[in-house]
This record gives sequence, structure tokens and C-alpha cells, in this order.
Amino acid sequence: METVDPTRAFVKNVKRVIVKVGTAVVTRADGRLALGRLGALCEQIQELNSQGYEVILVTSGAVGVGRQRLRYRKLLNSSFLDLQKPQNELDGKACAAVGQNGLMALYDSLFSQLDVTSAQLLVTDNDFRDPDFRSQLNDTVNSLLSLKVIPIFNENDAISTRKAPYEDSSGIFWDNDSLAALLALELKADLLVLLSDVEGLYSGPPRNPESKLIHTYIKEKHERVITFGDKSRVGRGGMTAKVKAAMYAAYAGIPVVITSEDAQENVRYLTGAERENDVIECIEVEFIAYSRGGRIIWGFYWS
Repeated sequence: METVDPTRAFVKNVKRVIVKVGTAVVTRADGRLALGRLGALCEQIQELNSQGYEVILVTSGAVGVGRQRLRYRKLLNSSFLDLQKPQNELDGKACAAVGQNGLMALYDSLFSQLDVTSAQLLVTDNDFRDPDFRSQLNDTVNSLLSLKVIPIFNENDAISTRKAPYEDSSGIFWDNDSLAALLALELKADLLVLLSDVEGLYSGPPRNPESKLIHTYIKEKHERVITFGDKSRVGRGGMTAKVKAAMYAAYAGIPVVITSEDAQENVRYLTGAERENDVIECIEVEFIAYSRGGRIIWGFYWS
């Protein structure tokens, strides 16, 4: 069985990188923004940007941030009697509209402290059916990147018409992992990085002590023996969505990395931009497709 070369040869010619962060990375357990994680991420992106890399960020978190803010607002506007009644769940689209504003305000503030300009781009899956949209998207993103501006994408959940289950006709689970994979293809990225709140792909739910980290993932071997647990505490998809999105991009020849956000240097490390003697004190899993002899080889390997 052939294995992926651990020399990370796939990063040698990386120029354009798409980094996706999920809601569980963007927010803390209480729903508030994880300022430390976001600050560390923005610093890494700024460093890559200054070294000539073209970095595109795909972020989740607007719904979670908006829900926390609207719950607080609802509490302030409620009487004691109101609070004794059953509470209706907040409208997710209203949460998205409120949260997107706060999320982007934070990104703008963090990047401004690093002398970096960012730009917001909100899209829906239906947008990509329009060839004029795709052409304009490429023109806009290329223009922003030429000015060293960081494009920040999110799905426009406030007006999206997609209903659950969030799966399209091709079987691709639609969330921001899918959006990141779609953007990687459309914008011709050299590398896609999916940041998660777990170390990598397990044989079962990560919290199950019997679950094992999978060192080498082979679709034909592991597809039916892996049991995916629940999705993340706040996101839409979970590891199932990440693996589907990774396969979607990797089949198109784009290397994909699934790794934990716990290691604050992961993004910089994965591009090969770190110093030669840097050491990453974490376990990270990489999902890569190489074309050898006309077939695709899937692999996870550890560093």
C-alpha cells in the first residue's frame, strides 16, 4: 500500500490558501467569541500575508454569536412573569443577521491592529449556479488579493433558502466546510485547511475511550467502519461534513488538511512558512489526495 510522503512536498508551491474556521473554533462554550483563538489566527494570517501568500478566510460563527446577543437582549426586555413562561427558540436567521455584524467587527478590529485590511463576502450555494456570479467572484477576489486584502467569506444564512437536511443532490453536505471546498475549486486554491475543535478523524466519537485516531484513511477501507458521532456543540456539520468536503476538493487535486485549532501555529506550519527548527506540540491529521498512476491515493499522516 502506498502512503503519503511525510516530507510535505505538497506545500512546496503553495501560493493561495483557504482557511476555514467553524463555530466551535470561533466561539467559546458559553457562546461568546473566543478572542484568544481568533487573535492567534489573525496573527498567523497576517504573517502569511506579509510573506506573499494569498490567504482567504471562510468563517462560521455568526449564528452562534447572534444567538448569544439576542438571548441577552431578550432577557433585558423580559419581565419576571415572562421568564416563567416556556421560551421559544430564537429565529436562526435573525441570529445570523445580528451575529454577522459583530463577527466582522471583531475581525476588522483584530486585522486593523496588524495593519491588515479585510473584506466581507456573503454568498449562498445558489449563487454558484450563475456563471456571471462565478466570473465576478473571481474578479473581485483576485482584485482584493492583489491589494493584500484578506477576503472573509461566510454563507449568507440570514437570507439563505436552504432547508434541513443540508445536503445537495450530489450528496455534499452544505455548510461552511462545503463552501470552503467549493471556493477552493472556484478560486483555484493550492491548499485548503479545515480547522476543527478535535484533533482529527477517529474511528468513533472522539469522547469514546475506545475510539482511535486513524493514521491512514483509505476511502474503500474505512468508509463503512467509521462511526461518526454528533456534530460539534454549535456547528451544523461535524466531521462527516469535513470529510465529504475534503473528498470533494481532493478529487479535484487540491490538498486538504483537517487539523485542530488548539495548536496556534498550525496554519503557518502547514504552509511551510515556519522556521526549519520549529516544533509543533500537537497531533494534527492531514487529508491529502495525490494522483499517482492515474488513481487517487487518500491519506492521513501524523507529525
